[in-house]
Amino acid sequence: MTQDNCFLLGKITKPHSFKGEVVLWMDVDDSTPYENVATLWLPQQGVLVPYSLEYLRRNKDRFVARLADVNTEAAAKQLSGKDVWLPLTEMAPIEEGKFYFHEVQGWSAVERSTGEAVATIVHVVDQGAYPMLEVEFDNGNLGFIPLPDHVKVEVKRENRQLVLDLPEGLLDVYLSNEDAEEQDDEFEWHEGS
Repeated sequence: MTQDNCFLLGKITKPHSFKGEVVLWMDVDDSTPYENVATLWLPQQGVLVPYSLEYLRRNKDRFVARLADVNTEAAAKQLSGKDVWLPLTEMAPIEEGKFYFHEVQGWSAVERSTGEAVATIVHVVDQGAYPMLEVEFDNGNLGFIPLPDHVKVEVKRENRQLVLDLPEGLLDVYLSNEDAEEQDDEFEWHEGS
């Protein structure tokens, strides 16, 4: 199993007890579809290794998990900080018009008004008030397309496209290399200014 055909479910944060239990944090909006999984995949020496799940129980905003063959606190500590993966086939269904952040890498961002692909999605940054697409434009510039709730996004999985209404002037900021270079040439630095 490789990360290419898996998705990141969360992370083992720390041991829970001296019996080998671990604390599992799930990085998902709704953990319910994943509370009955049978196997977790953890990276070991560059590959994903399956760990059978003996039980999983909710503990506040996280879970306590017991993995087969992890019977001591020392064994649990060795798993602390490890990412937890599941096969894409176990991914919960998603609402129409929504997308998983990991799936759009390499897709095209399409401007709705023109129907033209304006950039390739590098990945989704989800660390602020709303997610943003980090994109690469045809001219090689990297930039960001904000996705606040009011922005309508159409998901075209078959075409690997996100069709959206770009904020006015956004493309001008990232595509006007020549204008920026001309402005730099016009502005001269004077010592002592």
